[in-house]
Amino acid sequence: MKNTKKIALAAILSALGVVILLLGSILTVLDLTMVAIASLLIMLAVMEIGGGYPYLIWMVTSVLSLVMLPYKFPALLYLIFGGIYPILKSMFERLHYVISWILKFSYFNLMMIVLILACNYVFNIPDTGLGFTWVVFLVCNGVFVLYDIAATQLATFYLIKLRKMLGMKNFFKN
Repeated sequence: MKNTKKIALAAILSALGVVILLLGSILTVLDLTMVAIASLLIMLAVMEIGGGYPYLIWMVTSVLSLVMLPYKFPALLYLIFGGIYPILKSMFERLHYVISWILKFSYFNLMMIVLILACNYVFNIPDTGLGFTWVVFLVCNGVFVLYDIAATQLATFYLIKLRKMLGMKNFFKN
């Protein structure tokens, strides 16, 4: 019964992730926001079911989004960064905080370069006119720090308050 609950939750989170990314694809002004929200679903999976399920949710959501979405940027961003980052974040944060932040920034900046190259040369997604200068990289790194801190705060809020209210405390332990 325990595995059935985990598989069901993984399927629901995958479907919900695709719907959220679809909203970001349709309302392109919200594409980054929807990727951030979809990444919170992975964080929920990391906290509640663990194991390989978060990876499975990330891959299923990524593949379905890349195939189905009319505007591919949210799906690509989710595949390269948004979906896998909560899993990596949980691993990085087990280390010393200085090492953790070095790994987080290294991963973020590497994936930002991969995303730029993939958008320009693989998916032929046009540049928004900002250009990718050092200023844009610095602003993106600042936003990344805010995202990471907000994700930590939301995870803490979920674990301390929301989890009890939803009755999820021992739902997957039986």
